Amino acid sequence: MQNRNTRDVEEFVARYYKRNFIVNSLDMAFFSFGSAFYSISTIFPVLIKNLGGSNIHIGLLPAIANLGWSIPSIIGAKMVAGSSKKLPFILRWTIGERLPYLIIAFLLIFLVPSNPSLAMYLALFLLFIATFTGGILSPAWLDYIAKIIPPSRRGTIFSIGFGMGGVLGILASFLARRFLEIYPFPYNFSYCFICAGIALGISYLFLALAKEPEVTVESDDLDLVQYIKSLPFILRSDKNFTLYIIARALSAFGSMGVGFYTVYSLNTFNLHDGYAGIFSAFLLGSQTIATFLLGPIGDLKGHKLILSIGILSIILGYLSLVIDTTLWMAYLAFILMGINYSAFGTSGMAIIMDLAPEEKRPVYAGLSNTLMGPFSFAAPIIGGVLANRFGYKPMFIIGLSLSVLSFTIITFLVKEPRNTQQKYQDTD
Repeated sequence: MQNRNTRDVEEFVARYYKRNFIVNSLDMAFFSFGSAFYSISTIFPVLIKNLGGSNIHIGLLPAIANLGWSIPSIIGAKMVAGSSKKLPFILRWTIGERLPYLIIAFLLIFLVPSNPSLAMYLALFLLFIATFTGGILSPAWLDYIAKIIPPSRRGTIFSIGFGMGGVLGILASFLARRFLEIYPFPYNFSYCFICAGIALGISYLFLALAKEPEVTVESDDLDLVQYIKSLPFILRSDKNFTLYIIARALSAFGSMGVGFYTVYSLNTFNLHDGYAGIFSAFLLGSQTIATFLLGPIGDLKGHKLILSIGILSIILGYLSLVIDTTLWMAYLAFILMGINYSAFGTSGMAIIMDLAPEEKRPVYAGLSNTLMGPFSFAAPIIGGVLANRFGYKPMFIIGLSLSVLSFTIITFLVKEPRNTQQKYQDTD
């Protein structure tokens, strides 16, 4: 329950709305810009391949990222459950989300010549540190955005922030391609990670300029063990949220092949590593256009619709790779991947704010991320095992089938939360 006068908070939000909208949009934009230089879908897999990694190691990339992002979220939600302001917590923890990529840049320069295998495992470990930190702070960040941005503008800020990030990401993909083509290994990848670190640092500076209202909330006074034991009650009492989690879990399994698009395409068409930058450009170009469109549509029509579009794009992407083996169909797969990333990047976060009661937003965000963790972690590893055993196309077909099931549940069984009259009620 909020103890501070609601009118005071509303006046604070209105006073700093324009400032917060601008600086948080720029934070998202430069964070996306930095992420494009080490893209887990295109750049990082090629780095792992050059360091001697197998399909299993490549599959670890999305597995580590998903595990790091998801599992610690429920702990992060508990850490900020009674905090009146979330931004100071975010600014402390997000340093660990950004610094590891600069460390990877210097590892590539100084360690790869003598021990590339060790460099590969350290790079994977540092990726885990970065994503684990992001998982800790994600519930706080979502609640912080929900506090300072009105519901009717949340999809819009995600679309503008990540849309601008997509534009910058296209530039990053072309720069990455130039680095990969012109400079020798491992300096080419090192320059990519240095650029990532610089962009993430600029993103941090914009985040630090934001203003957040202080809203005192009551703590539940539960220790961590009791807190975790109380979470299944949410799933039992909120059936719509539970169906949403089931659909997202199937979607995670269905995406098992996405991390292999780049390596599959490079091998199938006998392309040089610089094509990873071209694939990034197609991905980021479609992601940018889709983000500018899907965010406002989600604000108007509901974010469940946007998630259905995102899952459908993965289904069509798999079909483009399975049905035909031409380079343009590979480009189409990356275009569709960009639409998927856009849908989940905007509406995947916004729908949690709609599903959750206001006082339970951090808990819902943390619970959603944590429940997704095992599925998101296992899916790409299973994909790597299937690719090694049966080949890429059979693995793509399995992912396609699971995506169809996910699409069916989220489209026809999950109710649009804005149209649902009853939400989870706090009975404590």
